[in-house]
Amino acid sequence: MKLSSTDAGPRLIGLVWPFVAVVLIQALVATLSLHTLSAVRAYVGGESQWSKGQKHAIYFLNLYADTGQDEYFSEYRQAIAVPLADAVARLALEQPEPDTKAARLGFLGGNNHPDDVAGMIWLFRNFRGVSYLDTAIRHWTAADEMILAIERLGDDMHRRLEKGPASAAEIGEWKAEIHQLDRQIGPLAKAFSDSLGEGSRFIRMALTAANLATAALLILLAVWRTRKQMKQRQAFQSALNAERERAQITLASIGQAVISTDPEGRLDYMNAVAERLLARPLAAAKGKPVSSLFRLVDKDSGVEETDLIPRLLAGEPRRSNVRPQLLERPDGSVVPVALNGAPLIVSGQILGCVLALHDMTREQDYIERLSWQASHDALTGLVNRRDFESRLADMIRETPESRAGTR
Repeated sequence: MKLSSTDAGPRLIGLVWPFVAVVLIQALVATLSLHTLSAVRAYVGGESQWSKGQKHAIYFLNLYADTGQDEYFSEYRQAIAVPLADAVARLALEQPEPDTKAARLGFLGGNNHPDDVAGMIWLFRNFRGVSYLDTAIRHWTAADEMILAIERLGDDMHRRLEKGPASAAEIGEWKAEIHQLDRQIGPLAKAFSDSLGEGSRFIRMALTAANLATAALLILLAVWRTRKQMKQRQAFQSALNAERERAQITLASIGQAVISTDPEGRLDYMNAVAERLLARPLAAAKGKPVSSLFRLVDKDSGVEETDLIPRLLAGEPRRSNVRPQLLERPDGSVVPVALNGAPLIVSGQILGCVLALHDMTREQDYIERLSWQASHDALTGLVNRRDFESRLADMIRETPESRAGTR
């Protein structure tokens, strides 16, 4: 007996794909969150480098105005190169066709970490219209105008000092202008930093909400799928119980004894006919080796069949044998039976075997009665003429004279 099973692959995919989809969405949102926050953090770090360069430029430009020494001018040029490089990166990204290569070189010139540059470019290009980032970039643009004004002032001072020492009035004017530019650029740098901070907090809250939403969706989906699975399981269990009851009623109503075993050859089930045939209830026989419940003996030779269950469990079916079989119970009583057996196979695996035993007692009695009637007179009970003549012929053939004549 072989039970075919349906392919579990498509069913498994149908069960898990919603969970996989939600988990992938949540992973994508989490990845986007980390990438976005990392890019915002990079801009905060870049603003720190920008402010540091601007303040150093103001400081060394003041010293250059006081002393006229070229070494201070060199320090000033090195310091102001940082915010100027960031300005180049911003202008490259604000073009109709963003120049990412020039932007990358600009951010690197602004002392930003090479690993952060790609995220900074991505955030600028994809979130340029977001209110917080747009406000920060507008403050950045206004501050860059002040940086360019400082650069022009520094170039003017350098050209004048190359001609000779400056007067006290000229130095005073330069320092006043430097101080004025420093006062104007300070609030812009702070506003840029504050806008980035607000944007960072907003993005963090938005992405946290998105992660919580996907997590809630996953929980709701899990609850929904679990309830659905429980209902399907209950329906399946009810159908299975009903099918089991129908099968048991069917097995109980048929005239043959049906016995099933587990993979080790121990009795797992038998119907009421089998209980009567083996003279033992199911509760007392269940779990015991079938070989301990009865023996099968050839009626003519008296040879016991000991390999029935092992052969069935090896996958070899057993058809009814025309030769007489006697089922011998543990108490020594025997019953003539006809037997069919088959392995129980599910998904290519042998899970036991099934035996169908038919009690041949009536058939054997009927055959014996027909045989007796064929050789005896129904009225007197004596052997009839045909049987008498047959026996007489046999006796004549066995007499000594008959045997001597044959010699």
